[in-house]
Amino acid sequence: MTFDRLNSLKIGKVKADLKPTEHKSRVLEALDNLFPSAGFEEKEGNLVAEVELSRFKELLEKEKIRPTVEAVLDENISDDESHIDLNKIAASAGRVAIDEGSPIGKIRLYVPWKKA
Repeated sequence: MTFDRLNSLKIGKVKADLKPTEHKSRVLEALDNLFPSAGFEEKEGNLVAEVELSRFKELLEKEKIRPTVEAVLDENISDDESHIDLNKIAASAGRVAIDEGSPIGKIRLYVPWKKA
């Protein structure tokens, strides 16, 4: 498996759940840790933005989870796009972790993707 596909990605889209019990500013801080200066907007109970992926990819290298992220993206392909759900609590700490159904919701990253 090659990891050049992830390296070549520059832009993605993010949709983050914004629960009524959450402080919007804290969710924005978590998002900024992964996707700095993205300019999120609130739409229908979510925070959404087109994001630049350089910081996210740096964190994947630091956390040594690039192969896992690629595997998840391969599993979630729909047409020419895929997604991965990221954990908000980890993002609050400036880390990347795959979300597995957290009750506080998730950060969903969509990227252009085709199976290798």
